[in-house]
Amino acid sequence: MPELHQDRRRALSFGEIADDYDRLRPRYSDVTLDAITIGTSAADIGAGTGILSRQLTDRGLRVLAVEPDAAMAELTRRGGVDCEVATFEEWDSRDRTFDLITFGQSFHWVDAQAALGRLAGLLNPGGRVVLLWNKLRPSRPSNDALRAASPDYVDVDAVSSDPTHADFALTELRERFERAGFTVPQREDAWTETQPADRWLDLIFTYSAHSTLPAERRAGLRAALAEVIGGGDVELAASTIALIASR
Repeated sequence: MPELHQDRRRALSFGEIADDYDRLRPRYSDVTLDAITIGTSAADIGAGTGILSRQLTDRGLRVLAVEPDAAMAELTRRGGVDCEVATFEEWDSRDRTFDLITFGQSFHWVDAQAALGRLAGLLNPGGRVVLLWNKLRPSRPSNDALRAASPDYVDVDAVSSDPTHADFALTELRERFERAGFTVPQREDAWTETQPADRWLDLIFTYSAHSTLPAERRAGLRAALAEVIGGGDVELAASTIALIASR
């Protein structure tokens, strides 16, 4: 799995675009969340602006968010969720345990080996760890046409910012959890949606592979993609992917 957690510049770049991130990033599938929700308490790790935290709160869970970026954490708190500012590796759990631990679009930003070493100790008996990602794949215009428009365009895909690693990374993650004594079923719940071109273009610049480009390259990428779209809407094949780890 690409060790993205080592790139702290990218990992901590989201606070500069926190409002856009919260407004534009897709919510997780209700079908998925209904299936993975368990117990009464949850820790949402790498909570960002609290998108997943709020969805879990809406399902009756008492949620504690953990987020390393102070600007993102502030938006989480504004949404009514308690949030502690720390990386997962440095976070002091103070012997608290949880029925559900979630990583929404965030596990690739932590040291997987370090995380696996402490997750079991944070779970209540019968609890589960759930890793979630939203995958957004343009179908019209085609993703291949968009990729051909600029070498700076990176698929908005699951697990990592590099789609060529996505399936491999999921397999490797499952194997890592299984070696640590977890059973790890996987599910994917799909939907389709259509977004206005400008909104989709705003959305893709909330992903660090695009948002951290130099300003001139960001402008060039946006112009190249807008030309391919041609002023129409963008149709998306979307899904929420979940790895559900329990012991």
